[in-house]
Amino acid sequence: MTTATATRPAAKRVYHRANNASPNTENVIGKRAVLYMRVSSSSQVNTDYNPEGISIPAQRDACEAKCAAMGAEIVKEFVEPGRSAKDIERRIVFQEMMSWIKEHKAEVDYIVVYQFNRVFRNSIDAAMTKRDLKKWGVRIVQTVFDLPEGPEGDMIETILNAVDEYQIIRNGADIAYKMGSKAKKGGTISLAKLGYRNARDTSEGRNIGIVELDPDRAHFIPVAFELFATGKFSLESLAEELTIRGLRTRKGKYAGGPISTSKLALLLRDPYYLGYVSYDGDLIRGWHEPLIGQELFDKVQAILDQRSGKGIRRRRHHHYLKGHLYCGACHDKGVESRMLMQWSKGRHGGRYLYFFCVRKQQHLCESRYGQADAVEEAIEQYYATIYFPVKIADRIRSKLNDLLAEETKGSTLLAKHLKSELARLDKQEENLIDLAAEGGMAVAKVKMRLADIQHERARIDERMNDGVERLAVAAHLVDQALRLLDNPQQLYLSLSPEQRRYMNDAIFEKLYVHDGEISDACLRPPFDDLIRARDEIQNYDVSASEGKKKGRPDVSQLGPLAALYFAGGSSKGPMVEAKGLEPSNLLTASL
Repeated sequence: MTTATATRPAAKRVYHRANNASPNTENVIGKRAVLYMRVSSSSQVNTDYNPEGISIPAQRDACEAKCAAMGAEIVKEFVEPGRSAKDIERRIVFQEMMSWIKEHKAEVDYIVVYQFNRVFRNSIDAAMTKRDLKKWGVRIVQTVFDLPEGPEGDMIETILNAVDEYQIIRNGADIAYKMGSKAKKGGTISLAKLGYRNARDTSEGRNIGIVELDPDRAHFIPVAFELFATGKFSLESLAEELTIRGLRTRKGKYAGGPISTSKLALLLRDPYYLGYVSYDGDLIRGWHEPLIGQELFDKVQAILDQRSGKGIRRRRHHHYLKGHLYCGACHDKGVESRMLMQWSKGRHGGRYLYFFCVRKQQHLCESRYGQADAVEEAIEQYYATIYFPVKIADRIRSKLNDLLAEETKGSTLLAKHLKSELARLDKQEENLIDLAAEGGMAVAKVKMRLADIQHERARIDERMNDGVERLAVAAHLVDQALRLLDNPQQLYLSLSPEQRRYMNDAIFEKLYVHDGEISDACLRPPFDDLIRARDEIQNYDVSASEGKKKGRPDVSQLGPLAALYFAGGSSKGPMVEAKGLEPSNLLTASL
């Protein structure tokens, strides 16, 4: 499917605010908007289901309704169908739109999108794009979540942009209901996974789809988990070992081939082999026979987590805390175990929501069930512990600005040098082409030399486009995070449950619950670095706290932000003394 843009009909379509429009949206006649609609695959282009944000028609309807609410005229629309890309540079139509807006910035007030995840996949894309749009006087708005203009709206948008993807809602209510009913009872609603095979239960007049153990492959599954749990195998070497032992994947009625590393990684993560089916974010005891035990599964997960550094898996949540919580009792014993959600009936018929450790079902954890309202209150109280003092925050901002100014000065000289290098490469390229045309050098050798030049040019281009701009984005993200930590508890208490989920996901990788209290937490970057910096600074800086130590600390023993805080005069000193203050590392530490 090729990319496409479409201009609205010549007759102007001016939308006026509907009676039920949000009070936070503007109602200014004369505002103009550009629509941007995108889907990830060609199969979504012409569908017209009503799963919000999937089909182009559904996005267009929502965007037009948003323009009506804002009283904005649609002057142009851009459609990017059937193209998946991880960053905005690879989205051709998006780049066409940005070029068009830059040229016609006086004629545009808004870009309207269905949802920010139709545009941005990471915070860097969001920050750079919004910075450019702000220069042009253009604001990007989404239809599904109405945010006011101003610092509060910017802060919530930062949280929204930190969430890289949203789960697609279920397709087709009737199919979802029937399949969900089977899954909730423990049935398998997908094709049988490796180690199992699909079958039919026709006993006693029934005709039910079930799965049973695959006699040719089931015995390989425990072997795969046991070998990986030793820590001696990578995914590649384990796949090779299983192939040597005779494992072949299924391929219809024909023999399959060796298992790929990607499929093996999914297999080792799958609780299906524990005897669970996963449906809509819940783990349910399945009808099928488990192939491994909980202890072995947890060992494998710990190794995978350690090697990949990945956090919680995103899924659709029915409760805003679901998926963020881990068992504090198991964590204290060195085991990472998620907490599940369960509704239970009380003595008097009421229904109560609880969180409990998944290992309780295997009788491996003695922690108590935690009532949801108690856990919610505990998290509200925990937000008070990640408060960041204003005095420290202001000094870090000042130091980052100084560092950025120094890097900007240095980048001018570097850019001049790199441009001269590019000119030299251009001359070399011209000479090689002339030699080839005159027959003075073999064509194969010319192609090889030209490829080397292209590689060198790409390396120089990367250096020219990196550095200061990425450091500026890192400084912006740190500033936004500091604003978020200015009074996080007050902000959290003011949010709706859905907004709380976004804020939790932006700040925390894991929240550990033990006896209804938050016993520990694992923060996401840059919040983990900021809280570490706060504690290191307060440990030394008497002006920032009571202080346990006096004098200037050894910055080589501190994190990059704390080292920057204690820098005297120029920040060049701590850049040399403290590992991690180079622009690229500072950016990594800040994302």
